[in-house]
Amino acid sequence: MPDTGGILEREQDHTPTRVFPKATVLHRFIAKSLDLLIVLGVGELTPPYGFWVAFWYILVADGFAGRSIGKRLIGLQAWVPESHAPAGFRDSIIRNVPLAVGYAAFQIPYVGWLGAAAVLGIESLLIIGNERGLRIGDELAHTQVVDEQIFDVESLS
Repeated sequence: MPDTGGILEREQDHTPTRVFPKATVLHRFIAKSLDLLIVLGVGELTPPYGFWVAFWYILVADGFAGRSIGKRLIGLQAWVPESHAPAGFRDSIIRNVPLAVGYAAFQIPYVGWLGAAAVLGIESLLIIGNERGLRIGDELAHTQVVDEQIFDVESLS
């Protein structure tokens, strides 16, 4: 057999990524709205440290077994299809960087809301338009949000 530099071995070891059904868009928007209320509340109630606590929450919220508070209440979970496991803290930070950038832009007086609105608008359109409901952060972290009422991810772990 010719030497292929291990390419065939790597292709044989690669198991195809499972395609999960798209989570309900309304459920995702409700869950994110609940998380946004938490972020805005914390940011306003505890100045000057509130911004940093809220910024931290945005980044790590999905790291708790793939569920932020909003996702937990609505029944959603951030899932890593390649490893068949819930999103961890690393995945959460990577997938939520665009939202954290939008929150930071929101702090700029007078024009910051435009940047935040642009980030939220683009992410929302991607959730609606993408066949698997992936937004920029999901593409970066290789995650997908799944609806636990529709699809039982616990049986896969």
